[in-house]
Amino acid sequence: MKNKKTKKSTKKKFFFRTLNPVFTEADLLKFTNRGFSEKKFNSGIVKFSRLYALNKTWVKYMIAIALGLLMSVSTVILVESTGLYTGGFAACFQGIARVVYVALSLKGMDHNLANVIFNALFWGLYVLLNIPLTIFAYFKINKQFAKLSIVYLLTLQGLGFVWGIVPGMSDIQVFGDTSTVNGVLNQYHVQAIIFSPNYFGSWTGSSFDWNQVFTKGQLVGTPEQWVVGNVVDENITKAMLLLVYSVIFALISSACYALMFIIGASTAGSDYLTIYWSQEKNKNVGTIFIIITSISMIIGIFLGSYVSGGLVSNQAHLYNASTQSFTDPVSFWTWQYIFSANLFTSLVWVVLNGVLIDHLFPWHKLVRVEVYSNQTGKINEHLKKIKYTHPATLLDATGGYSGASTKVFLTICMVAELPKLISEIRQIDQNCLVSSSYIADIDGRMTMQRQTY
Repeated sequence: MKNKKTKKSTKKKFFFRTLNPVFTEADLLKFTNRGFSEKKFNSGIVKFSRLYALNKTWVKYMIAIALGLLMSVSTVILVESTGLYTGGFAACFQGIARVVYVALSLKGMDHNLANVIFNALFWGLYVLLNIPLTIFAYFKINKQFAKLSIVYLLTLQGLGFVWGIVPGMSDIQVFGDTSTVNGVLNQYHVQAIIFSPNYFGSWTGSSFDWNQVFTKGQLVGTPEQWVVGNVVDENITKAMLLLVYSVIFALISSACYALMFIIGASTAGSDYLTIYWSQEKNKNVGTIFIIITSISMIIGIFLGSYVSGGLVSNQAHLYNASTQSFTDPVSFWTWQYIFSANLFTSLVWVVLNGVLIDHLFPWHKLVRVEVYSNQTGKINEHLKKIKYTHPATLLDATGGYSGASTKVFLTICMVAELPKLISEIRQIDQNCLVSSSYIADIDGRMTMQRQTY
């Protein structure tokens, strides 16, 4: 019995010792005598940090042209060819262009000529709208901001028009075909992945028969004669492909938008109003982008898919196999057809794009910055000269190891300002230590730098 108690007490001592270890002098010497080396850390809190401090104007113009080129190709392949809708006011003109194309084609105009007119409207109307908007930005926001934005816009719209009229360019679908299985709508390039009226028609009281969404319907006639039919497997597949296109386009466009904002410009159009509203009301760019773009997107899809489909369905007829004749067309003018896969996937693009912009361009997020240096006085004076306006505090401190007195400079700034702030501080003290951390919440007033500079 004694031995068992001794074993138990030994185990208890060992257990508590592991929770509260006792180090001998030899153990402490091993710890303190380890080798040390100085490591350099770089701030990674801001994406594309080097571009914030970019001062060469010609480099900014080259970036704007390169981004315009990238977006022109992406818009043709991922938007125009697939049935997605682009953002902002451009979505409205995209819808107008599609309605005009359908109307001209139904009147018998050659499809190639109708395609040229479509692209002229698709890309050209947006440029005309931007003339007064650019003048507004020039006087209300910043002159260089307006110039850089219009260079990007002209590159995007000009090259987009060229790509659009190149034979076969607008038919490229990298990841799969997303044209509707509806033969008549597809003939007139109406990009509306729709489902049958039965898709919405089976209501029993307050419940809805969701099985119809995944039921392959029985269609009559040939594919070229279909105007509307029940939900088919192909539509589900094409809707999933369209979702893939929307995610990829959101990744590309959000990076382009953020880079334009970072160099002190925008992608023009509704972005002029987005930036102006963001600065005046101190709101996140991405949030405002989602609001404006969603409204424009719905208008564009209503015109480009719903109205265009209605014009086509009014002139088409369904083939009745039992009577061997064409019957009256099933009308496209029902509210159910507004809710197409094109609408849902385009809205996914809008929301995802806005969220990513806020992540890549966190203009209104705040950080607490601590600078440990014996030259904090000089740093403070230098920041005053360059009109740094945020709260700043100078503190006396004592080094924990050396016991020597040191200085600490504290300030609060926006995340996007951090790279430029660190660059200015390094001009005074190359060897100072700069620490930054996010501020979850703040209450009070402080002077904010404008996004454009």
